[in-house]
Amino acid sequence: MPIKIIQLKTLQDNYAYLLVEKSSKQVAVIDPGSAKPVLKTLAAENLTLTHILLTHHHYDHSGGIGELKKHCPKAEVVIHKDDADRLPVTADRRIQEGEIIDFGPTSIQVLHLPCHTRGHVAFLVEKSLFTGDTLFTAGCGKFFEGTATEMHKNLKRLKTLPEATKIYCGHEYTEENLKHAHQADPTNLTISERLQKARRRQAEGNPLVPATLALELASNPFLRLDDVTLQQQLKTTNELDTLIALYRIYYRETPSF
Repeated sequence: MPIKIIQLKTLQDNYAYLLVEKSSKQVAVIDPGSAKPVLKTLAAENLTLTHILLTHHHYDHSGGIGELKKHCPKAEVVIHKDDADRLPVTADRRIQEGEIIDFGPTSIQVLHLPCHTRGHVAFLVEKSLFTGDTLFTAGCGKFFEGTATEMHKNLKRLKTLPEATKIYCGHEYTEENLKHAHQADPTNLTISERLQKARRRQAEGNPLVPATLALELASNPFLRLDDVTLQQQLKTTNELDTLIALYRIYYRETPSF
């Protein structure tokens, strides 16, 4: 694998990710909510920042780009065209669904997943998917600028990826999300076991991200909307109503349809 992934904690519970091209030591950073940990790692490992990739415009994912551009003015800021004008700096490249970002010998695929914001994307890099605030470990992001129908479409699309795909999301919400998942589906043993393991790892200070898509398919209720047992627990009869019922449990509000 020519790409090394460095996972950085930023702000309170955000993650930024450095994609390191091993041969050239060039770096693409995904969602730098803060510049400080990124700059520290670049200096410590003698790396060169060439790309700043943003899943969406929210400040906790983009707040570090101004400082990063001061130190690395040649680094290219990349964001979907529908979110580009909401950044504090000028985007260098406005991407769309299906575009490929060339990063050394590696191709980074753009998946447009509108809902959390209109221009939200995920980045697929080899067997790793960087989902921002669309899909969380054991959960799903808020529908700030979209509808349940749009998110349902996004989730169905992500389910088609290979089960070995690693999910790198934008926040460490895993333990909290598993508590909601257990509330929604209390008889699911995979959720119960995962919650117990998550509590131990959190107590030890270990990250719970990434997780494989296979684990998410087994224990993330937002990826199991067609599960009959889950529907029975939630008293729903179809996937969209199940999604809305889950959203109420996780966020205590009802999204637009």
